Amino acid sequence: MPEKPDTAVALTHRAIGLRASDPARARELLGVALAKDDGYEPAWRWLAELVATEGERRFCLERAYEIKADPETGRALKAVRTTPPSTPADVADLVEPERPPANVRAGRAKGGWKKIWIAVGAAVVLASVLGVWTAAGAERGEPVYVALVAGMTGDNAVTSAHMEHAVRMHLDTVNAAGGIHGHPVELLVYDDADRVDKAIGIAQQIVREDKVLYVVGHGSSDTALAASPIYRRARIPAITPSASSSRITDGSEWYFRSMFGNRTQSDFMSVYASHVLGSKTAAVIYDDDEDGRSAHDTFLESFGEFGRVTAELPISAAPASRAASVDAAVAALEAHDPREPIVLALKEKSGLEVIDRLRSAGVTAPVLGTSSLSSRAFHDALTGAERKSGRPGALTGNLFMATPLAQDSLSGPAQVWADAFEQRYGERPLWQAATARQALNVGLHAMEVGGLGFDGNHRAADRQRVRDSLASLKDRKNSFPALLGPLYFNASGSAQMAVSVVTSDGARFVSAPVQFTIYEPPSGDALQAGLADGEVIAVKNRYLSRRQVVATGINLNEVRDLDTTDGTYFVDFFVWLKYTGNNGAADVQFVNAVKPDLKLGEPLRDVTEDGRTYRLYRVADRFKSSFEFHDFPFDHQRLTVLLQNRTQTADQVSYVTDKEILDQDPRAYLRSGADAEATINQVPNWVASSVHFFRQTVGSSDALGDGQSAGAATGIYYSQYAAEIEIERDTLPFLIKNLLPLILLICVTYLSLFFKAADGSAPVSMGVTAILSTAVLLNNVTSQLPSVSYIVALEWGYYAFILLAAGCVLIAMLRKRFATLKRDDAEQTLRRAARIGYPVYLLGIVTVFMIAFG
Repeated sequence: MPEKPDTAVALTHRAIGLRASDPARARELLGVALAKDDGYEPAWRWLAELVATEGERRFCLERAYEIKADPETGRALKAVRTTPPSTPADVADLVEPERPPANVRAGRAKGGWKKIWIAVGAAVVLASVLGVWTAAGAERGEPVYVALVAGMTGDNAVTSAHMEHAVRMHLDTVNAAGGIHGHPVELLVYDDADRVDKAIGIAQQIVREDKVLYVVGHGSSDTALAASPIYRRARIPAITPSASSSRITDGSEWYFRSMFGNRTQSDFMSVYASHVLGSKTAAVIYDDDEDGRSAHDTFLESFGEFGRVTAELPISAAPASRAASVDAAVAALEAHDPREPIVLALKEKSGLEVIDRLRSAGVTAPVLGTSSLSSRAFHDALTGAERKSGRPGALTGNLFMATPLAQDSLSGPAQVWADAFEQRYGERPLWQAATARQALNVGLHAMEVGGLGFDGNHRAADRQRVRDSLASLKDRKNSFPALLGPLYFNASGSAQMAVSVVTSDGARFVSAPVQFTIYEPPSGDALQAGLADGEVIAVKNRYLSRRQVVATGINLNEVRDLDTTDGTYFVDFFVWLKYTGNNGAADVQFVNAVKPDLKLGEPLRDVTEDGRTYRLYRVADRFKSSFEFHDFPFDHQRLTVLLQNRTQTADQVSYVTDKEILDQDPRAYLRSGADAEATINQVPNWVASSVHFFRQTVGSSDALGDGQSAGAATGIYYSQYAAEIEIERDTLPFLIKNLLPLILLICVTYLSLFFKAADGSAPVSMGVTAILSTAVLLNNVTSQLPSVSYIVALEWGYYAFILLAAGCVLIAMLRKRFATLKRDDAEQTLRRAARIGYPVYLLGIVTVFMIAFG
């Protein structure tokens, strides 16, 4: 086998593979890679993610941005602009050493003062151009600190790395926008290796350092439970993104959870096992740790409402006895009833081994897994084991996993976030990344609205205000609009959110066709009716209602006839729906159609097999959207098609992305479904850059007079499915066509500065004519825009020239005045300054536009 090359690219790939398990070695490899090629931009970007301090991060980001002016790197750089750069030790040899001081001779060379004044003038011009960009940063307050504590090393290193990436990415955005009330937010990362002893030590360290306003973490239930009393005594709020034990939040008013806990998860899994899988018995295999025991105990309580657990099989945490406990669990289930579900409350490593052993032993029963087994990484591990053993589908079949995030049902903001995460880090985010972002974001929200003093002398009071603000998020009407939907906490501090169930399609986890959601009855009669017809199910102190999941696909054929003045456009597309259950799922309308009654019409295909219905339609009509013109003519617009059920609420039906869409290359979305050789874009002077498909929930927190609708107790909400085409203006032809007259006016106005001072009337006439002509040109250019209340980008350019032309008129009048008073030196100085200042001013305006829109 040939040796791997030691190129900068190869070394960077090796470093990426080690970033979670051995970050020190990863940094060392990146240092070697950059020593071989210090112009390799990806190595600088990855080193920026691994360095220890914000100063080192800025140093690496600056080097990366010098090589490639990537917008993501620029946004990350803005977030650390207040921190002085410092050189990481791994690349210290790449920095040039200081030069010896030069011998400075007394006196000044001829023309020295002139050069100094030229330099001063250039500095003044540069400061004028860039002052608006730096003024906001000059008023930055002292930083505030947030801690992230997770197992950055160990079995969950990959998951923890995703958490850190999501948190850092969001903080980059927050700090680039000015932080929280002018205070940049800095992240302190601690590695507890998912070990209780280290978690206790880190919690004590956080208390001693007395810097952070709240903690995001810990990652596992054992470590969170160990740290909880330390934070409670110190009165430091903490939000765990992934530890599911109910005891963490039950026992502390200072600990919150940004996802559901085991009590909620067990309620949903019990209902799924009994009412979807149709079983009154179940077996449970669980890790003998806090996560596993908590999931086991709460499932026993919940499932006791519908049946009984026939087997309770722990997997030992002790290495010496672990293999024997796995053998015992598999042996106990070899004669298992194939209709009786097996519930796995295991971590990924144990889950993979147990599923492999069960299927190898011929156990074909459905497997229900807790959220720890619902990630893309776990599915990849299953398919990898299938390929290795030559048994395709043997491990991924008949799986049903609970999760807070189904990748095929991402909402619009979540889809945008997931795409940005993938662009920045090269892989799709795990669900733990989303819940970590939620934990960070809801804490920042509490800091923003809590009336904090941001004073180190009153940090205890600020922490109390953060905790109180979090506790105030106690129902949907008082919720925080988080990434995965409205975020609010139940009485024990755990996020009140539905549990999704995903199943494998062989390539990934996708939403199961039947789901449940939390039901809040609008009235006693509505509750009794729901219970009677089986649409509402009571479990413990909770009510759940059935939700029909519709796999939805849209294939665009053509987009044309864009009218920016009224925001309308014509779209031709195929749309299909796949669902089980009644046909109410196909009773949809297009809420942003120009025709308010536009419906699907008759299907082109209508097939029902094994209870699964497939319907295909073709729609061609005009739609409308709200356009944003602040950046005109550098604007990007989003043309959407919004599909929504006419009568059923989001609690009853949900539209998610069909796997046929997920399997496609996103570039294929831009090809016509009716003609594969054609593009969807038929809009002149615009370019279609991307297409996104996602679901979203819309509605009102008020019942709108309908007190009997499902979910009416907290308002009426509907599930929508969106196809969003992003188009950008073909700017160069537009600018050539519309700016050429302005360029000619600029040249003519500049010529006015070369007239003699005595001919003052001619330059004045030229300047006034330029101002009037520019006003006419501006009106012609903006006539294609609707009536907007704000100034668009191109208008700023025209206004800048009007100001310049007015300046030329003023200069011509002053020169004539100086000439009349025989002040020839002053007139010559003004004339020279104007001839130099004119192009410098234009260059400054062009530079500002390039920075803002380049």
